[in-house]
Amino acid sequence: MTSSREGDPVSPTPGPAPGDVVPRRSGRALLGAVARVLVTLAIVVAIVFAVKSQWSEVRETIDRLSWWTLILSSVFVFLGMGAAVRAWQHALGALEQPIPAFDAARCYLVGQLGKYLPGSVWAFVLQTELVRRAGVSRAAGFTAVLVTVGLSTTSALVVGLLGLPALFQVSTVAAVAVIVLVPIALVCAYPPVLTHLVNLALKILRRPPLNAPLTVRKIGLALGWCGASWVLYGIHLWILASSTAGFHFGGLVQCVGALALGMCAGVLVVVVPSGIGVREAVIVAALSPFMDAGVALGLALASRLVFTLCEVLAGVVAALSGSRVLRNALVHEHSRVAHPVKM
Repeated sequence: MTSSREGDPVSPTPGPAPGDVVPRRSGRALLGAVARVLVTLAIVVAIVFAVKSQWSEVRETIDRLSWWTLILSSVFVFLGMGAAVRAWQHALGALEQPIPAFDAARCYLVGQLGKYLPGSVWAFVLQTELVRRAGVSRAAGFTAVLVTVGLSTTSALVVGLLGLPALFQVSTVAAVAVIVLVPIALVCAYPPVLTHLVNLALKILRRPPLNAPLTVRKIGLALGWCGASWVLYGIHLWILASSTAGFHFGGLVQCVGALALGMCAGVLVVVVPSGIGVREAVIVAALSPFMDAGVALGLALASRLVFTLCEVLAGVVAALSGSRVLRNALVHEHSRVAHPVKM
């Protein structure tokens, strides 16, 4: 073995010889890849099954609806999803983990497809994992999910007060519970209280507390965008219902409140995929003053199918947008999170 003299150029490290065996990926990485494939296949199967079962139930209702009704109602679903993405992005920003709107949309919309698996919790799990891959720590991502769910539930309960008459027809106990929960939810959403709750969650996760308390402005923006999403979703239902019952302001108020309460209950009921049956019961009660119960049920199921197709389309487009070439073209390099704040 010869030693090189000081000042001599250092030869580059030789690569593997033709006969050498190049180490394969670690077992952990391979297991993660297999898990992602299995989860993707499970989501695809669940969505196909959901669409197939829903189509058989709403075929006649869809045939009676005009094409402009379906298109316009779908537009408001997409607008509501956009508002929900903004709420998610502001929640991350409030936790000092800002990400570009492009990445926020991809993480949120793709993650939402997980709710079609039994138990709505899978959507939150996927969102946490996807936001981690976008440069945010897992603890911060999980905390942002909890904050967003809390703010979304709070805004749904507040907006849902418009649908209390319909909820009283379904269950007096549930209606009274909403009235009781609204002030409790608003107190929990108050930034100083919410900061304490977030720090408690971080302590349970054995992570350091927030570097700074949550501000009224950032939490207010997230809460406002959550409320806007419920209103837009309610307009979607009103457009579908108006094709049968005509356009009435009272119907708009009932639809906005009922859909907010129904979807909120659907998220909280985790034993069935995406709360099947819970949302429909509230919507039918809200529409019953304007139409026959059978027609109302058909519209409620049609609304679910429109939501499913819109969420699948948005999720697929968001997943495809994750390609490196497209991401580099649309997201400026300096707007990305290169070094996430440790939590």
